[in-house]
Amino acid sequence: MKRLFIAMAVVSATVFGFSSCNNEDEVVNPSQGQKVDLRIQTEITSAETGLRSTKAALSSFPEGSALSLFVTNGTLGSDYPQGPYNNVKAEYKSGKWELTPSVKLGETPAAVFAFYPYGAAYTNGTANMNIYHTNQMDYMYGTNAEGQGNINRDNPNLHLRMKHALTLLRFNIRKMNYPGEGKLTRIEVANISGRIDLRSAATLNIASGEMTYIDRYYDPAFIENANGLYTITEDETASPQEVLVMPVNKTSADGSILIRFFIDGAIYNYKVPVNTSWKQGTKYLYNVTFNGTELVIDDIIITEWTEGAKGEINLY
Repeated sequence: MKRLFIAMAVVSATVFGFSSCNNEDEVVNPSQGQKVDLRIQTEITSAETGLRSTKAALSSFPEGSALSLFVTNGTLGSDYPQGPYNNVKAEYKSGKWELTPSVKLGETPAAVFAFYPYGAAYTNGTANMNIYHTNQMDYMYGTNAEGQGNINRDNPNLHLRMKHALTLLRFNIRKMNYPGEGKLTRIEVANISGRIDLRSAATLNIASGEMTYIDRYYDPAFIENANGLYTITEDETASPQEVLVMPVNKTSADGSILIRFFIDGAIYNYKVPVNTSWKQGTKYLYNVTFNGTELVIDDIIITEWTEGAKGEINLY
């Protein structure tokens, strides 16, 4: 029988990071009535992670990344006068964002709403903006960053502030006094039978970040490799394993959601405590120690991608 002991304390901090994905800032002095091309920069609220693939938490955009842009006169769904510019593809190439088609700015201030990753089927940004945790994609949304003034023909260099739509769970895993190989093949976050606290699909409002969960989708979030995601060592500074999950408003009971670790052919469960919330755009870092008979998790740190709770978990 597995028993669970939990002690939790909460701390919080806010961490911001900036991507290096910029168009060159240029001084533009348009003549009367001239239209000027929009240029963009991007900033991501950082998860403090390295770039491994697009199916991982991002702290900056790698080469070839693409955004869907919706250029409006202020409200998502409205058309910019020189447009319409709905679902413009912004692709990051050789250190610059290239827009297809190019966006011509007039005197009217432009509000730009962005979604990552790009999707060819999106219309005006108000419909079918669906997100899932089953594909482990780091979905993001954003708009004009504060403090840059009106974006128009006189000021065409737009700074986009991108935010993470999902929640990131990170696991620093080490072993102690364990003679086995320590091959970790899967980490899974799932509802127990009969509970639906964890949703797996939602429609995202890319202007506000508000999510509307889609009924009937309660699938687990997981990362898996039968040959081994990672071989656990005694190194405390080993690279963390990451799982992206849908935000959870509040768990309904102790263990209504399980975090399951598959190690050397055995499964070790962490029962997520009742009333646990996993917030949007927030990173939860779990430090995990494994000795073969128990799994100890402490220093549960929440960051934005937000810093937060500490605790200790003994799993027998």
